Amino acid sequence: MKSVNQETKARYDDLPYSSYAYQYSAPEQLAAVASFFGLPSGEVATARVLELGCGTGGNLIPIALRHPRSTVVGVDISGVQIAEGKGSIARMGLDNASLIEADLLDLDTDALGQFDYIIAHGLYSWVPPEVQDAVLALIARCLAPDGVAYVSYNTYPGWKTKEIVRDAMLMHGGARPTVNEQVGYGRSMLNFLKQTALPGGLVAAAVDECTPSIMNGPVDYVAHEYLAPDNRPCYFYEFVERTGKHGLAYLGEAQPSMMLPSNYSQELAQQLYGALGSDQVRVEQYLDFAVSRVFRQTLLVHAKRAQDLRWEVERNVLHRMHFAANLSAADGAIRLDGQLQDFIAPPNTGSIGASLSGLKQAMDALAKAWPGTLTREDMIRHAMLTQGENDPVSPEILSEAVDELCERLALRGMAQVRVTPVEVAGPSDQPIVDPAVRRQVAALLPNKKHVANAWHDAVEVSDIDRLMIPLMDGSLDRNGLVAAAAAAMREGRLPSAPANDIEAQAAARVTDMLQRLARSAMLLRQTAQ
Repeated sequence: MKSVNQETKARYDDLPYSSYAYQYSAPEQLAAVASFFGLPSGEVATARVLELGCGTGGNLIPIALRHPRSTVVGVDISGVQIAEGKGSIARMGLDNASLIEADLLDLDTDALGQFDYIIAHGLYSWVPPEVQDAVLALIARCLAPDGVAYVSYNTYPGWKTKEIVRDAMLMHGGARPTVNEQVGYGRSMLNFLKQTALPGGLVAAAVDECTPSIMNGPVDYVAHEYLAPDNRPCYFYEFVERTGKHGLAYLGEAQPSMMLPSNYSQELAQQLYGALGSDQVRVEQYLDFAVSRVFRQTLLVHAKRAQDLRWEVERNVLHRMHFAANLSAADGAIRLDGQLQDFIAPPNTGSIGASLSGLKQAMDALAKAWPGTLTREDMIRHAMLTQGENDPVSPEILSEAVDELCERLALRGMAQVRVTPVEVAGPSDQPIVDPAVRRQVAALLPNKKHVANAWHDAVEVSDIDRLMIPLMDGSLDRNGLVAAAAAAMREGRLPSAPANDIEAQAAARVTDMLQRLARSAMLLRQTAQ
């Protein structure tokens, strides 16, 4: 087994895997889901967070930045990746983050201590069975009594199709001496299959499904997803059974919307619950067959906590939550006429119909606050003040309607939900970028392009972002930013069009930048600084 782990280490040292923030692995998200289902967890602001297979820390370091009173620890077998991550920590001046180069089979778990949140993203399916057991044993040992663990992994039945492509790529290029050559030969095999597979057959369908990610994806993704020595998908029920042997229990998915058959079709929900009753694991496994699930992000708790677990969201819990949703009327402007309108949220996550003018105004309030959050009380207050005279309703009726709205938004995946508020702002004359984002941008290496925003989502930064964001601490107004951008264009630090009016170009680029930063949850309210 040591030789297999050394091969893994050498592979990641040779071609490090791109390390980004993954929104659904954020402790804030884990805390929200645990609250949904009746299991409170540790306060994120002061939490101890552990990430297994942390890479260069792209998913972990932003947590330390957002929560300076937290303690974050990362472990990875690749010394190259750990060294790069330590460099980022040093450049940012963080004293609450540390990275450890270690093989999980040799790791001293007693020395680690206990953690409120444990993250294992992109690890479990890509290691041998012995290491998988080591991951689960470490979680069981190091997870705090009220802690929540996140484990992502590839799943059957969806990966049965992808394995056809993986097997063909490995056969053709897996023995090549370098990872880059393996990827090149693997892609050539995919091209061969695309040209020769019989139309309508299983192989042709597999090739069509995998071609965009393999041919257009980064080399490191293709190498570590399709050509790694280990890629071990499993069925969901097998994973739950295996975690149970380690004293762990299934809490839910980091995206609760994928747990509900009704989000796919009412007929499917009736069939599954009618046949399987309240056995949530069996319901979800049958659902995985129905939708050909390829990937899960599963949350775990200690088994003794399972007795307090409920998979039905209680509204009094939602009353304490904070919601963000970018809702808009499907047919244009909101009409306060008591007539039904459908509201949608990108990406395509379904729609919610509303006829009450007050409820429409509650959804409009969410849209105006996006990507920041509102509470249920915020929505009700705004709705009561703006519902108009055509179909006014009592506070009791409107409160019930907003309660139902919050529940549907959360369970359909049409809203992002947190236990604490996310306070961001739109463009202003004195813009302030989140200090956590400023520190990330200032520390970015030239070959890196992504930072994490307030939602722990990876956002790509442009050339003007790199230059201007470190300056945006509130000391410069919009005119000052335009002047700085114009000076950079004249000096060649920012590209410009061959025109005389540099100031006009700079003003346009700053306007565009501020709008992008606002949409990306990077600007703070003036009072939040």
